[in-house]
Amino acid sequence: MGSRKFILVLCFITIIFFATSLQLFNEVYRKTNTVIDELFHIRQGKAFCEQNFTSWDPKITTLPGLYLVTSLYNSLGIACNTYNLRFINLIGSCINLLLFATLLKFTYGSVLSSQTQIVLQALNFAFLPPLYFFSFVYYTDTLSLMFLLLFTISCVVFKSKGLVFVFGLSSVMMRQTNVLWVAMVLGHKILDLLIRTSRVFGNQHLSGLHVGKHSLLAKDIDSSKLKRYYAIQDVFIALRYHLSTCFMTIFKFLTVSDAIMIVQNLLVLIFFSVFVYVNGSIVVGDKTAHQATIHLPQLFYFLLFYGVFGLPYVLTKLPTTLKLIYTNRIRVILFVIAILIIVHYNTLAHPYLLADNRHYTFYIWNRWFGRYVYAKYLLAPVYVFLLFSLYDNLKDQNCVSFLLPYSICLMLSLALQKLLDIRYFLVPYIILRLRFVKPSALLISVEFLWYLAINFATFYIFFTKEIKWTEFEESQRIIW
Repeated sequence: MGSRKFILVLCFITIIFFATSLQLFNEVYRKTNTVIDELFHIRQGKAFCEQNFTSWDPKITTLPGLYLVTSLYNSLGIACNTYNLRFINLIGSCINLLLFATLLKFTYGSVLSSQTQIVLQALNFAFLPPLYFFSFVYYTDTLSLMFLLLFTISCVVFKSKGLVFVFGLSSVMMRQTNVLWVAMVLGHKILDLLIRTSRVFGNQHLSGLHVGKHSLLAKDIDSSKLKRYYAIQDVFIALRYHLSTCFMTIFKFLTVSDAIMIVQNLLVLIFFSVFVYVNGSIVVGDKTAHQATIHLPQLFYFLLFYGVFGLPYVLTKLPTTLKLIYTNRIRVILFVIAILIIVHYNTLAHPYLLADNRHYTFYIWNRWFGRYVYAKYLLAPVYVFLLFSLYDNLKDQNCVSFLLPYSICLMLSLALQKLLDIRYFLVPYIILRLRFVKPSALLISVEFLWYLAINFATFYIFFTKEIKWTEFEESQRIIW
């Protein structure tokens, strides 16, 4: 009965989501035929539709996954015009809603009794303002996330014996940085196996007992599939134990399905490594504009992203976060000092950020960071507060086997990017948001209203604010 209700509610919400979004989609199309980088994407998409796979616009830096998908239009008899090219992302956003619901239902299991709450929470994910906006234009973000979600579900829900590789490689074809999240899933699985096998077979107090891989000690997991009782010291204990046994006991714990999944993940990483070697860079097209640069403040900007779009969760945890900060006063002071040093020596501004007034980041930077010398220093306490707030939202339902691979991949994903682009924060935030503790119905409602207000404001600005660029006949508009 619960599954039937879940499917009915999900179908109903998805239909409403699509019907409402379609009206907005048509209005976006009516207002403008080209939104910033669509100038390159649409041209490239049309070339692939004409089966011209050798043509490549040097301004495009991502792999051709998006254009390969829409190249199928030709064989399906669908016209490759701007409307239809954009429409693929509207369909993708509806699929993402279904995928979010599937993933949340698996994650919470029987903990979340209300099927409606799961679906409404999935709706909030699909409604996340920067993600939702790119459902209406021909950019890579929506399908990039879609294939990443399909990859995740194949790994953790269905443990597919073939689709893990297909979806993993497809997500990388949409956007190269997705390879880091493929690596994160692999790292999470391997680290979890290392720790659990060391606990079962390496505990000196249990060495005289027969402890199987199906024991409570081996499982060590609650019904929400979020919580593990692993700390950082467990990693060192596991490594010490497995080095002493040449990692042989891990095979006592390794199931066939896990082994197949690990091999598929490794194949994605191998294929990507070959691409980087042949291409000479992770970037295709305009390599000079996207060179890897150490830029640690990107991690602080990510905290601001969490503070804005996770505001309901920040406020809900405010009392406990403040208590946490008070009990860690020395660490707070040290964090503030470290952040001040980092922002002083490592704050960078990409030329695109300074010159392109069609993005919100342009106005944030030029009216705050770029205008006042002290601006970047004043936010140091805010960064620390948000760091503790994020930890407060994660600490009770996560463990080091997730947080360690995630933190490494987050560093590689953000801290090597010179350009400040809000879209870079989408996947890292969604991954963390999926790990938050089960929200109440009130919190889900507040989050929805908050996103509704932001989306209303951003689309109002998009529709009413016009910017004239001499090289474009059509008026330009402000987007994320």
